[in-house]
Amino acid sequence: MLGVCLGFIIGLIMVIKGADWFVEAAIWMARKTGIAEVLVGATIVSIGTTLPELAVSTYSSYAGSTDVALGNAVGSSIFNIGVILGVSILVRPIMIDAKPFGSRAILMLAAAVLVTILAIDGGLERTDGLLLIAVVAAYIAHLIRSQRFNADEVSEREDGYGSETSTESSHGRLFPLTTPGQILQFIVGALTVAVGSRFLVSAATSIAEALGIPEIVIGLTIVAAGTSLPELATAIASLIKGHQSLSAGNIVGANFLNMTSVLGFSSLVNRVPIAGSCLLLDFPVMLALMAALILFATIGRKLTRWQGVFLLAVYIAYTITRLARE
Repeated sequence: MLGVCLGFIIGLIMVIKGADWFVEAAIWMARKTGIAEVLVGATIVSIGTTLPELAVSTYSSYAGSTDVALGNAVGSSIFNIGVILGVSILVRPIMIDAKPFGSRAILMLAAAVLVTILAIDGGLERTDGLLLIAVVAAYIAHLIRSQRFNADEVSEREDGYGSETSTESSHGRLFPLTTPGQILQFIVGALTVAVGSRFLVSAATSIAEALGIPEIVIGLTIVAAGTSLPELATAIASLIKGHQSLSAGNIVGANFLNMTSVLGFSSLVNRVPIAGSCLLLDFPVMLALMAALILFATIGRKLTRWQGVFLLAVYIAYTITRLARE
């Protein structure tokens, strides 16, 4: 068991660090080759903090651990709002620009409702996966066509749909800032994510079997919390720098991608069955947290400490209920 836990930790570190290297190199190479900032912001940067979830869930589905794939996507969305955003608000209230934040949050909730509807028949089929991926593609196409944002607004796109990765920063850089170096970093990052995903999923499955806990619970809790570390890192950095709205925007964007790209690719690789318990507990809690976030942001245009307490309390109650049922 010690070896399995060590494998889980190593896999988690590899996934997160590999994603950091991969995105850093991808952004640099895209801009070096003259790809428009709008395309970089809407595609490469947008998947920055959700690459761990995407890699882990897709590999889980491929390996037949579809419960881990589902639990990771849904659990990460619950963890992002209940814990990361809840704690962030507790530390310091967040001012919200209602119009841009509200539109993104509604899009997040709409994606979650769509997934719930698709899941009512007991699973996400490959056709459902194609539909979810099409939603992401359509949204990215809309961003590119709109041409509303310039180079300065790429940081806002990161605020809503990605990480704080910057090509001017040395953060995340593994090799020299040269074309061969960044190509090598791109390859190493992708391989590290792939290998780390395999370690993490294998270890998570072994832990579930050893403890007699269903894979779905492991996915909803341990794996989901682990792959949400990039969002947590963004939240901490945002608090330190006094840009708390970055954390809220990042979480909304990450949850949108969890519902569309993460579950989309997972169900495209393999059918993802969904148990009745998930539809009766996990999905409603996820939808309730998303709706509560929209309500809080719309009413007062500020997320206050009592709202943070509420979000965190919902997560704690949900986790206790989920574990008690098993």
